[in-house]
Amino acid sequence: MKVTAFIQARMSSTRLPGKVLKDILGKPMLLHIVERLRHAKTLSNIVVLTSDGSSDDAIATLCQNHSIHCFRGSLDDVLGRFFAASEKYPSDHIVRITADCPLVDSLLVDSIVTKHIQQNADYTSNCHPAMYPDGLDVEVMRTAALQQANNEATSPHQREHVTPYFLTHKTMFKCCNFDAPSKIPQYRLTVDHPEDFQLIKKIYETLYSVDNNFSLNSTLSLLAKHPNWLSVNEHFIRNEALQSNAAGDNEQ
Repeated sequence: MKVTAFIQARMSSTRLPGKVLKDILGKPMLLHIVERLRHAKTLSNIVVLTSDGSSDDAIATLCQNHSIHCFRGSLDDVLGRFFAASEKYPSDHIVRITADCPLVDSLLVDSIVTKHIQQNADYTSNCHPAMYPDGLDVEVMRTAALQQANNEATSPHQREHVTPYFLTHKTMFKCCNFDAPSKIPQYRLTVDHPEDFQLIKKIYETLYSVDNNFSLNSTLSLLAKHPNWLSVNEHFIRNEALQSNAAGDNEQ
C-alpha cells in the first residue's frame, strides 16, 4: 500500500505573500513541514505541489536544492494539479497537506492514514467537522477517488480547494471523519496573517531545540502555560478563504 503526501504550496498569498518560505530558526517554513512529515511512518513519498507560474520559481528552487520532489501545475486549478501529480507519482492514496501548516504532526498523519486504510475509505479527514486546531488539518483520499473528482468537479471552488467535491457528493464516496480522542482546544495554529506567524515563531523558538519533531501535545502543553500568546491571532476566522469562495459558489 503506497501513500504519498502532497504539500500544496504557493508564494502568492494575498494576506501574507511569500509566507511558505518565511524563515523560522534559519529554515524556510516549507522545509520544516517536509522534515516533520518525514517522520510519518505511513508515507512512502513526499511531493511539494506548486504552480508553474514564475512567482513560484523560488519554491521549485528550494525543492531542487534540498532534493525534495516537486511538481508544478496550474495555479488556479489545484485539483487538476493534484491529479496530474498523482499520475507522475503513482500511489494508492494521497495525503493533502497545505504549506501554511508548519505544526503538522507526523503521529496524527499516521493515525489518520491508518484509519483511512482500515475503513477502506475514499476520503478521510479530521477537519469536516473540525476536530483539531486550525493548522493540524489532514486529508487523505484514494487516488481513484481523486481521479473521479478531477473528472467531474466543475465549479471554481471545487477546482481550487481540491476536496470539496467529496464533501458535496458523499453518496458517491465513502467518507470518514477522524475524531479527536478527547476535546482539544480549537487554537489557530496555521499561518495566514503576520500575527499567525508571530505565534508560530514563539512555539518553534521554545520547543524546536528540545525536539525538532515536537508533537501537538507538546504545543498544547506550552500554550496552556502561556495562554496570553493566543490573543495575537484569535480574532481571525478559521478557513476564511475557503468559506468565502464556497459562499461565492452558492451565489452563482
